[in-house]
Amino acid sequence: MAQVNGQPILFSAVTQAASDKLSKLQSDYESEYARMTLTAARERAARIEVTVNELIDNRVLDLEAAEKNTSHEALMASVKPKAVTETDQRAFYEAEQADLGQSFEQLAPKIKEFMEGQALQEAQFDYLEALRKKYDANIAWDPMRETVEAVGPQLGPRSAPVTIVEFSDFQCPFCRRLAPTLRELARRYPSQVHLVFRNMPLTSIHHAAERAAKAGACAAAQGKFWEMHDLMFAEQSSLSPDALKEKAHRLKLDSKVFDQCLDSDATLKSVQIDEAAAERLGLTSTPSSFVNGRFIAGSLPLYRWQEVINDELKRKGQPTLGRLRTTP
Repeated sequence: MAQVNGQPILFSAVTQAASDKLSKLQSDYESEYARMTLTAARERAARIEVTVNELIDNRVLDLEAAEKNTSHEALMASVKPKAVTETDQRAFYEAEQADLGQSFEQLAPKIKEFMEGQALQEAQFDYLEALRKKYDANIAWDPMRETVEAVGPQLGPRSAPVTIVEFSDFQCPFCRRLAPTLRELARRYPSQVHLVFRNMPLTSIHHAAERAAKAGACAAAQGKFWEMHDLMFAEQSSLSPDALKEKAHRLKLDSKVFDQCLDSDATLKSVQIDEAAAERLGLTSTPSSFVNGRFIAGSLPLYRWQEVINDELKRKGQPTLGRLRTTP
């Protein structure tokens, strides 16, 4: 490959000298290729699922429009959402205040517009669901499923017909929004939903996330993971070491044991196991969830989660729960 003072530099010497970097390049390429392949498969499956649902909705609207001698547009225009009150708007503002950065009075028009849009989507969803029931619509196609280990802090029985595995980051605002939704589902489906939490701290953008994940593991060791989980999400802007130790004190954990656990590098092992699982699954953002292996990206509203859960229950011949109404 080269020559210096008449002495050759052979290809074998070059590859040996670069072996570590070449191995890393190959490993990185293979990991990225696997991630892209999996992402493409998920997006393809999602597009198929969206399309089959669109075709079902169009068909039931065809039948209803023919029966009532009207049009799709007229039927959908007749759907009236629940009114958005100032109380609803203020509750939304209080829940999201940490991320908004302006007063309620400044944001009230935008909040109202957003919530009215959400309320309309939910009302239209309910209307189409009623038409599906009226015209006996059902989906035979089975969605893409992936193998995901259900290990970590859990709610609900392991024998439940529906298992939700969530990969989350305690400093992620979308994870904070999803947390009460999943807890509500676990509460409303006490024998039918098994909820599993796994850590995926995005340390490149959330510098306190790994420390918070360790705090969750330390609280779990004393039997209070979910209490710490809720408190960290409720006080997401306060995740310093001292703040986490203060939270443990409020939860009446053994402070000495908790502090030692939080300061120990050994506590990272359980977090790193979750991170490795997330990497194998090609996950790049939080929250990322799996419902009986079905991939769900982001923080969906409550009624959309119930749609997926009820679909899974139907597929297993299990009774479903009536729609959970949400505040618009």
